[in-house]
Amino acid sequence: MQSIAIKFYDGIVNRGYDATLRAHANGAVVEYTDAQNSHQQKLYHYDDMIYIGPIGAVLPAIELPHDARIEFLDNHVPDWLDLKAKENAHRVHAIESSWRWIAISLVVTVAVVFATFRWGIPMASHAIAQQMPQDALNRIGGEAEEYLIDVTEKSKITATRQQQIRTMYQQQMQAKVPAKIIFREGGEYIGANALAIPNGTIMLTDELVELAENDQELLAVLAHEQGHLDQRHSLEQGLQSLGISILYVSITGDASDLFGSLPLAVVSAQYSQKFELKADQYAIDELKRQGISPKYLADFLKRLSDENEEEADADATDFMQSHPATAKRIAQVEAQL
Repeated sequence: MQSIAIKFYDGIVNRGYDATLRAHANGAVVEYTDAQNSHQQKLYHYDDMIYIGPIGAVLPAIELPHDARIEFLDNHVPDWLDLKAKENAHRVHAIESSWRWIAISLVVTVAVVFATFRWGIPMASHAIAQQMPQDALNRIGGEAEEYLIDVTEKSKITATRQQQIRTMYQQQMQAKVPAKIIFREGGEYIGANALAIPNGTIMLTDELVELAENDQELLAVLAHEQGHLDQRHSLEQGLQSLGISILYVSITGDASDLFGSLPLAVVSAQYSQKFELKADQYAIDELKRQGISPKYLADFLKRLSDENEEEADADATDFMQSHPATAKRIAQVEAQL
């Protein structure tokens, strides 16, 4: 008679019985001695059996009605057990046990993760940023602006000078939506900086205004920040910094948890070089439209680069950390003089 030793769970008590599984014309019979020391025989038809193949170190098993279960003592499942899924399950186990397939799976997993962070998250962030309604931008940007106000001090630039800069911007800048210009003293936390906030605000720090040698350089900075605003770079960079959760939002449309973390992400995320080059190009085009040489932008970037090299405190947060004046950026400007 065809039979094998198994571990049997009857679904009544939480313990396994040493049992025997033997062949039957319509299925298989389980024989075991129960907790009352009574000999039991139970016939199970093939239609009632759900075969679970081995996975890694987990041995094969059969799920039965009423929470009963058969567990095999090794990976060998007798041929006389006519289970339709058995052959496929063994193939899966063979694949899982193959180091070659494990290596291939690892490579595929790494490739998927790389593609997700290299292309998936940026694409999802761009789509969300471009489609986000204005009221959401105002909410996110408003909270980001409040955070920046909290970490900076009241500007010491005279009201007259502030109004001169605002008037210059309003009269000369061609923007989709004119920005609100605010001034703050950056201090140790912000330093010489200019920030584009998604609610349509551009913040200039006293330190940055003092670094500019003329109004044309300030206009170049404002044009650069306007480029970030019009193209929603700060929002998109902030979204990218949130990582894999952005894919969840793009797939499900559920942004309920987004507004809690995004404002801080917007003000703390550093622009990618791609965004900086695009904003520089926006400024170049805007300066040329006004008949102003882009050299003012190049001069300001060079001065900022020199200031950054002379900065003694490497931990200071300044314009150069959020707007790195790399040689590539300067070269882009000088190529169009």
